[in-house]
Amino acid sequence: MTWWRRAFPLDLAEESDFSRREFARFLALVSAGFTTGIGFLWWRRKPLEGASDPEPSPTTHPVALGLVSDLLPGQSRLFKYRDAQDACILLRTSKGELKAYRQTCTHLGCAVRFRNERLECPCHEGIFETDQGFPIQGPPTRPLSAIAIEARPDGSLWAVGERPKPTLETFGRQAHCRRESSEEKA
Repeated sequence: MTWWRRAFPLDLAEESDFSRREFARFLALVSAGFTTGIGFLWWRRKPLEGASDPEPSPTTHPVALGLVSDLLPGQSRLFKYRDAQDACILLRTSKGELKAYRQTCTHLGCAVRFRNERLECPCHEGIFETDQGFPIQGPPTRPLSAIAIEARPDGSLWAVGERPKPTLETFGRQAHCRRESSEEKA
């Protein structure tokens, strides 16, 4: 028996079971399914968080976050900002600074949490610093989207808008993560 007969053991009698037309119909059906799926995704499209800097919406209304005294140092609280799907996290650092970020990791969109004075993404062990939301460990490469907050004289706390994305110049190159140190050695 020749090598190609062992590799492709299809007899001529079995060839009639698979016609070119049936194969073409199968390919057309699969292609139509993919096209429908892609069309649905395009119709339901939402930009990835942090993929591009959307222009701040002038119609965004302030959102009440409670009292400043309700949040103790080292604690965090979740809130919704623009709509019911816009999950954000309000935190108070051990220094007493109040910060607010979108809770969506810039790598794959997992929910970040505040733990041990840093924002952690449990999906791929990404870590963000709390000062400006820059990634300092793991696969995320973009900073978290920050929410501008305002403490009013009556002690209430409000989310009032979106802060512009920070750059490495504003960060001052303070973070030294494993990824940067390996690139600098190379």
